[in-house]
Amino acid sequence: MEPKIDGKAAKQSRAFRSGMAGLYFRNMSANLFSFITIFALNFFTPLEFFKENKIILLEEKGFILFFLVYPLVMILIFLIQFQIQKPVSTASQLMWIGKDIPDGLKEKALKRLINLPLILTLINVLVYLVAPLFVILAFRVLRDTSATTCLFLFFRSFMIGLISAGLSFFLLEEFSRKHLIPRFFPKGRLATIPGTVKISILRRIRLLNLAGTLNPMLLILVTLLFIWMDVKGSFISAPQLAREIFLFTLVLSVIFTTLALRLNVLVGNSILEPIEDILNVVEKLKVGRFDQQIKVLSNDEIGILGDVGNDMIHALADRERIKDTFGKYVTPEIRDQILAGNIPLNGERTEATLLFSDLRNFTTYVEENDPEEAILSMRAYFTSMQRAIRLHEGLVLQYVGDEIEAVFGVPLKCEGHADQAIRAALEMRKALENLNNLRIAEGKLPFVHGIGICTGEVLAGNTGSEDRLSYALIGNTVNLASRMQNLTKSFHCDILISEETAKRMLHPFKMKEQSPQHVKGYSRPVTVYQVM
Repeated sequence: MEPKIDGKAAKQSRAFRSGMAGLYFRNMSANLFSFITIFALNFFTPLEFFKENKIILLEEKGFILFFLVYPLVMILIFLIQFQIQKPVSTASQLMWIGKDIPDGLKEKALKRLINLPLILTLINVLVYLVAPLFVILAFRVLRDTSATTCLFLFFRSFMIGLISAGLSFFLLEEFSRKHLIPRFFPKGRLATIPGTVKISILRRIRLLNLAGTLNPMLLILVTLLFIWMDVKGSFISAPQLAREIFLFTLVLSVIFTTLALRLNVLVGNSILEPIEDILNVVEKLKVGRFDQQIKVLSNDEIGILGDVGNDMIHALADRERIKDTFGKYVTPEIRDQILAGNIPLNGERTEATLLFSDLRNFTTYVEENDPEEAILSMRAYFTSMQRAIRLHEGLVLQYVGDEIEAVFGVPLKCEGHADQAIRAALEMRKALENLNNLRIAEGKLPFVHGIGICTGEVLAGNTGSEDRLSYALIGNTVNLASRMQNLTKSFHCDILISEETAKRMLHPFKMKEQSPQHVKGYSRPVTVYQVM
């Protein structure tokens, strides 16, 4: 009993079976083309031998034998192709009904699929090498055909067979790339399969020239040579001979012009379509779409280039993921500066405005609540404050316990960094008010925080060990900002700024000057301003 499959799988299975049939159709089409070409050229070749056989073919019903022998050759080719395609057909059947493919069969099927166009092409060449020998032997034995004529028959049949084999190769390759290889090789890597033949672009172009240009030229030259040898001593008139040669040349030109156009399209598409796909993917990469993948459909230079391109895309996607993850531990601005190498290892002296924020009585809050509740509350507070800081071009450097350290003016330069820091503090005040409204509605205690702001020279850069670095600011400005945050407790206010910050303000803010305060680590009293 066959395994049950759903409607979609059944539809796909039918499509895949038709794909297998498509290989037979294309190979048989190429051989049918050679049959028509041989028949047409033999019919219009102005040689005495072909004129005699034309009479036999048309008047003595010799065409019946001709049309019986050729199908036998086609059946032979079909049976050989069936046997050669068997690993691919079996693997595809298992694939479409959802069964696992045994490793041995899978390896054989992948190798056979890549080599299939070349194998069938060589089979066709062999058929057109052997079959004409039997036909010529029959003419030699039954009709006492001359050795020269037999040689000509063999040469023409074999040359047309080569052309047919070339057409078969490109037809099979095109169909396989469109319908089979994407299914068997969704991630590409055709070049990594051992035991496969790699046909370079240069060889493909040479095969095109051979099948579409050189072979037709040789056929014309050799045919004209035999016509010249055949008419010596005959009584055929020049106009009649010229007319017959013209008809032959016209038929040959039509056939091989059609062939050349078809081969040019096949070979052109085999080169241009993969390159266009690569270019389309590159255009999408430019705008940051790293979910793209180049379709790798061959094991030639373009296929290898596609594999390398996919490796590059995966590396870029990984780098972007790392970059995004890195941006969750440091701000995206600092991340980009670090990745660009713009932050010196030894730091750089610059002017900036520091902001410190600290939750009041949070230690007691932690002691009185579950750890999970404390973490969730702290995260809500930090998220709300971080948004307020970023809204005014500030960067959160670190979270230490329940404290926030932020900076304005580095690593990205900002002219009005003192104003931005004050605006951020006012925004934090509003954000805390909104957060507390939610907490009160949930029956939780409101939060209280203090903010200290100081402007001055800092040493900004990477600090830590050579193996593990972190971006940090060092200097008296940092220490003073931290101390001023503590001073908010003494003044029972939420925002204090230093005298230096007040001097560098570009716009007025409602403030109140407080009495100078002695701060730990400073010999002179520090003037501070309360932001109202």
